[in-house]
Amino acid sequence: MALSYCKLCSLLLTEHFGEVIGKVAEDLQWGPKLLPNIVSSTGLSTAKVKKALAILIQYGFVRYEKSKCPWRAEYIYLPEKVLLLLRYQRYLELIDTKYGEESRLLLEEIMKYGSITESSAILKVVEVLKKDEKSTSDSVIALRNKFHALITGRYLIRCANPCKTEADEPNLSSVPRLTLIEAELHRPAVIDVNVLCKAAEGQTCKPEDIGDANVRWRLNYDRFHQDMRDEMMIDAMRRRFDDNAAELMKQLLQLMYLRTEAWCSDSNPVPVLELKDAISKKSANAYLSQYFEQYLKILEEDSCRFLTKVGTGDVSSAQLCVNMAKAILQLTSTAIENVIEQRFGMKAARIFRLVKTKKFVEQEQIQQLAMISDKEAKQITYKLLQENFLQMQELRKPAAGSGPNKSFFLFHVDLNLVVHTVTEMCHKAIYNALIRSRSELTNHMRLMEKHERLEAASQLLREQGTEQEQIDALVDEWLSLPERNLLESVKKSLEKLKTAEIQIDNTLFLLQLFTYYQHLTMPKITSKKKSQIE
Repeated sequence: MALSYCKLCSLLLTEHFGEVIGKVAEDLQWGPKLLPNIVSSTGLSTAKVKKALAILIQYGFVRYEKSKCPWRAEYIYLPEKVLLLLRYQRYLELIDTKYGEESRLLLEEIMKYGSITESSAILKVVEVLKKDEKSTSDSVIALRNKFHALITGRYLIRCANPCKTEADEPNLSSVPRLTLIEAELHRPAVIDVNVLCKAAEGQTCKPEDIGDANVRWRLNYDRFHQDMRDEMMIDAMRRRFDDNAAELMKQLLQLMYLRTEAWCSDSNPVPVLELKDAISKKSANAYLSQYFEQYLKILEEDSCRFLTKVGTGDVSSAQLCVNMAKAILQLTSTAIENVIEQRFGMKAARIFRLVKTKKFVEQEQIQQLAMISDKEAKQITYKLLQENFLQMQELRKPAAGSGPNKSFFLFHVDLNLVVHTVTEMCHKAIYNALIRSRSELTNHMRLMEKHERLEAASQLLREQGTEQEQIDALVDEWLSLPERNLLESVKKSLEKLKTAEIQIDNTLFLLQLFTYYQHLTMPKITSKKKSQIE
């Protein structure tokens, strides 16, 4: 792993779970380890390491498997899961928009505990609603239905359970083997609602009586990322064209999932007539229905190639395919060009775009085609080369001797390498933003604590019926004008840093999608081809 990646993951774990968890995870970054090795290298007590590993496993940041000694577990670190902590707020907003506040509270409880039973999540949300005086006699039933809606929408997935000892299992093994039947991934547990309602009213009930003691649920990240990817494509259509084109893409994606797996590089064909009917019935967009064929032609002929028309007949027989891999490639290229423009200027972005379009270009051609002076073009080109945004290929002239002109150099773009470079930049930027946020909070800790005490006192006065004018007057007495100005400045800085984290993570998510589709569309080398290459 890259150093910036390791530092970011360690910082996230330390901020959310404490120093001990961060130290154990940092030790596991060097590779799989046994419990005694972790205790030895971290210098922590065995009890603390065991507790830390249990928490990391519960949240999915660490997994275990049998080591060479079948009675000992080997712990493996999963840093890609740790980075998902940055997206938890987006997951909550997505569910809040789609299913409402109660579903958001349920998801928040699952995030808080990593994995949890359905009954525990419902009871904890009931307690929250009671504090806010929103709980009713039907809250338990409503929350259960909301929880099942999340399962049906595949936003939640069952956790694997330790399998029972089987005849083929070695007797020496004390490492539990986790199993989960695929058919049960999204099957709700059978719950005794009457017992659950009694537990919500405060009666003592055993988890076994409720019926879901052994069924724990966790987030299905792929489902959230599917929605985020679709939203990204819809927003791209909105920026490039208008809201009507975005609505057309939204309806097309919904129809695509009826006949295509979510993470395929290209969708199966969708009949154009079916898309037109869906727009007429579901979206109720009269303007889009009227100019449907014109919008379809514009999207089909667009250089981004998000859509491909199958068949040469009229609308009644034509079909559409969504080119996911090509769409993500175009979005990634645009994002990288924006990064280069912000960091090196418009001329650097122009040179990068030129080299990417021409595939292989000599230095003299860059100067001529980019319409930039020779000296400036050379400086920018070699700056991009130094930062790994451009690569250089040396070619020898076949008839040349040993003079200075025996070879020439071509500049080209290796997009995979560029994506790797920008990914590292994103990791460093998020790490710096988190460090700056921590520094702001540390430097103004006393002021922030004073503000929190004032907020709590103001809330108490509101509950007692005090008028808002009196509360504002008291706050003005307790906080001086310089303190208020400084507090506003700190809040603005923290908001800017948080916004920067979200925007950088959006770029990081796009780069991860690009890497996924590159591996998906990469041609597989058969053993016959491999032997020919060797």
